[in-house]
Amino acid sequence: MREVIIRLNNKKTDAELCIKQDKRITFKMLSKEELVRLFNEFFIKDQHEKANIKLFSENTIGAGTDYVVIKQPEHTQYVTYNNRSYKINFPNAIYIVRHDNKNVKGIQCYCYIKFKGPETELYEYAMPNMLTGNAMCMGSADRRIIDDDIEGALNKIIATPYSHGDFDGIRGFSTTVSYFEYLEANPFPYKLLRKLNKKLRDVKV
Repeated sequence: MREVIIRLNNKKTDAELCIKQDKRITFKMLSKEELVRLFNEFFIKDQHEKANIKLFSENTIGAGTDYVVIKQPEHTQYVTYNNRSYKINFPNAIYIVRHDNKNVKGIQCYCYIKFKGPETELYEYAMPNMLTGNAMCMGSADRRIIDDDIEGALNKIIATPYSHGDFDGIRGFSTTVSYFEYLEANPFPYKLLRKLNKKLRDVKV
């Protein structure tokens, strides 16, 4: 029989294991990532079943146990404000979507000009309905994740009618109507983005 005691410390990157097998006791350090992998293997074998492969969307550039990082290049997008629809030029954006597999719990969002992996320079998300800390206000949006499609859930939230009439996420505009009218007729003005002096690798989740 083998018994294991695990000690985790938020100031250390590794887990400490005390292993007792028969009468012999040994100590071992193990990375937290390796510990999670071993737990998964143990429970899958214990339940005599295999886990399905989890596939991500083409735009997913990162993932953790309760979040995914989604990069969406600029595109045209239908948005709605005050019962009017606008077809606008939408900017390059990166979204960090926190979830519990069934619902979206929160979204951090940023704009970018050129994608350079971890070195990507981040800018304020240049859309209305933003809260402090680069968090999106989801209001009454449908947050359900259907068939593990997290990007689909994100797109539903983005397509939900905007409710904020004023915003300050980009220089030169202060009202949602004037901004959307401009984006209907013009390319997205990247030179007006507000720099955050932060790179993608600096974002904490």
